[in-house]
Amino acid sequence: MKLAQCKSELRRQLRLRRDALANGELERLSDSIVRHVMSLPAYRRARTRLLFRSFGSEVLTDRLIEDTIRSRARLLLPRVKGPEEALALHEVCDPARELEPGWQGIEEPRSDICPERSVYDPDFVLVPGLGFDREGGRLGYGGGYFDYILNLRSDLVETGAAVAVAFSLQIVGEVPVESWDQRVPVIVTEDGVIETRKREAD
Repeated sequence: MKLAQCKSELRRQLRLRRDALANGELERLSDSIVRHVMSLPAYRRARTRLLFRSFGSEVLTDRLIEDTIRSRARLLLPRVKGPEEALALHEVCDPARELEPGWQGIEEPRSDICPERSVYDPDFVLVPGLGFDREGGRLGYGGGYFDYILNLRSDLVETGAAVAVAFSLQIVGEVPVESWDQRVPVIVTEDGVIETRKREAD
């Protein structure tokens, strides 16, 4: 089976596995993950955080968004500009007023009222994904959007300030990766923090 086919099949399996979580279980596990993220020094010291609005059966990120606003750190959220284009990053101050349904129904910043910011502004990035392995391999949704950001912001990867969130059921033995796929240095599940760069060094 070709690598692209392997990735597509693994995406299908992991999406089904994640979608099988009952709402109450998804919320309970998300709460544990959020607590672990909020305890990370890289998160606590960050003054500009690039987060994402959760969709479907993803780890719920609402509390991280609320905490960022409450702590007076700058909140950046991504907006999909179009196929084959990089994500636009916008500063958001009031999610209830400044977000609207965008790509695939995901809530995104309104470009008319939320100022666009540089990919070099955030000092912390929260990374989504469908699957991960303990060496930092990441299986995204196929758009390459966050691979692009991680490639440009290798400094955040090096310092552990690029943090992926996932349920433990999304951790697999090995994620098939290609040359442009970017590994993440930290993965947070409900069970705790996986520091993948330490594993690489061992």
